[in-house]
Amino acid sequence: MRKLTSLLCASACLLTPGVAQAHVALGPEQHHTPYAALPLLLLALAYARGQRRNALWPRIGFLLGIFLTWLATLSPVAAFSERLFSTHMAQHLVLMLICAPLLVAAQTTKAAARALAPALERTPLRRLVALADLPLTPVVIWLAFTCLFVIWHLPGLYAAALRDETVHALEHASFFLSAYAFWSVVMAPQSRRTLGYGARLFFIVSAALISGLPGALIALSSRPLYAIDPQAAARLGLTPLEDQQLAGLVMWIPGGFAYIAAALALLLAWLRQSESLARRRQRGDGRALFAVALLSLTLAACGETAPQIRGAQANPVTGGDPRKGAEAIAAIGCGACHTIPGVNGAVGLVGPPLDRMGRRIYIAGLLRNTPENMEAWLQDPQKIVPGGVMPDMGISAEQSRDISAYLYTLR
Repeated sequence: MRKLTSLLCASACLLTPGVAQAHVALGPEQHHTPYAALPLLLLALAYARGQRRNALWPRIGFLLGIFLTWLATLSPVAAFSERLFSTHMAQHLVLMLICAPLLVAAQTTKAAARALAPALERTPLRRLVALADLPLTPVVIWLAFTCLFVIWHLPGLYAAALRDETVHALEHASFFLSAYAFWSVVMAPQSRRTLGYGARLFFIVSAALISGLPGALIALSSRPLYAIDPQAAARLGLTPLEDQQLAGLVMWIPGGFAYIAAALALLLAWLRQSESLARRRQRGDGRALFAVALLSLTLAACGETAPQIRGAQANPVTGGDPRKGAEAIAAIGCGACHTIPGVNGAVGLVGPPLDRMGRRIYIAGLLRNTPENMEAWLQDPQKIVPGGVMPDMGISAEQSRDISAYLYTLR
């Protein structure tokens, strides 16, 4: 998220001049000044420098995203979007629902961060890096995305954007940057630090409902709400009201289809993940039974005893606090599966009892019973036994040391 914030801050500085020129109504003899394309050129250079050489599909997505951004803002086609209200709304949707997700899928944030890292460490750009500490949470991003879309389509602000070149540039830059942040949340690789698939579906569906509201109101209005050029509309055989209603339909229906497509893609990914986890659990059940049997046979055959660690020795050996370990066991809920002496309510029968852990030879029948192995097992059991019945409980390194210290007092 810190890389994303830094990139958005840098993009905001770059986009404003170029986007400003992109929104001036162009006459037949006018053309874009060369610096209007500078932000896209700089972004392309940064991406080319920071992207991995073997990443073909991200490159294709980036080139397509840059091309469509140029087409929507700087090409001769973009000049046509200033003449009709409906084509102007289509331009907004292209930037927010096509260009932004393409650039996110191309991993633009990572590539640009790699390319710009040396420059961002230098003065005076350190202040820009400091902005990465802003609280850019999914809730803030959702509010920015939906609220900016609704607010900028209020008739008063829309008219102000048409009158003032700077306001118009700010409008489109805020559209693009908020959309980039929005799709970065939706399309982020699945991990413990990102939203789950269910939360992402709610993220998209709720944004679709809010974003579709302006389009519905515009399409269903019986009178013109915006200052639409009647002559430009008449050239295509439209009245200002018909142009406005067409714009509302463009915002409402094609925009809704884009959100539906994204939601369906997330739903399919969620189903695939669920199927994969189910298969891993089935394989893990067999491995766990084999591990338990192997542990029993090993202990019976060798008759070894582990080095005894007394309660007073548990702290220096593991670096943890047995008292905090007992509290962590109760808070995490280990007692729901295991019987653990000395922990209130720890009478679970799902897993093996954890009494006399300070005297055992092996952990799960696989690892030698040492403080290092115990901490590794507690922090990430799935890494040691993929698909095993022991789930990842999100135990931190400090908690694992404390829990190990307590378990080693059980003799």
